[in-house]
This record gives sequence, C-alpha cells and structure tokens, in this order.
Amino acid sequence: MAVTEGYLAKFRRAIRRNTSTDVDAELTDIIEECRQDLINLGVLESKATDETDSLIIGAVRCYVRWKFGLSNEDAAANKQDYLDLRDELRRKTDYITEA
Repeated sequence: MAVTEGYLAKFRRAIRRNTSTDVDAELTDIIEECRQDLINLGVLESKATDETDSLIIGAVRCYVRWKFGLSNEDAAANKQDYLDLRDELRRKTDYITEA
C-alpha cells in the first residue's frame, strides 16, 4: 500500500507542515494505519487505497488530523469526523462489494 508523494503532500498541507523526512515518515505510517482500519472494517482494499477518491481522502484527512502530533486540541472533533466518514463508507455498497 504505497503512498505517493502527491498524496502525502495533501496531508502535509492538511496538518500545515513543510516537507520533512520525519514528518513524511510519520504521515506515511498514519495513512497506512488508516487504510488498514478501513480494510479491517470491510472497505475494499482497492477503495481504501484509491488516492483519487474524495470520500477516502476526506476520511484519511480526518484520521491524519486526529492522530498526528502530541498535543492536538482538535483531536476529538477529528476523531468523530473520521468515525462518521468510515461509517458512511461502510454503508455504501460500491465501497464494500466488488463490482
């Protein structure tokens, strides 16, 4: 489940960080963790790893904002946003069944 540079850049912007090897490594781990969470909950791997799908991007953005950093005052709101989006994805048949 490789993370492309362009995809990584979206989430670097979402957390308002400049390019950094350490930041990129942590973001990549968090993105892969989110993808695995979605897959474990029944979202197709092909959907969870689709770097162009706006719903997936939204879910990953909330997850990254929730998990990144040590002191994040918006973590609870971002966690809830992620939980809401992942539940929405699980209710959409095109995200949980092969075409």
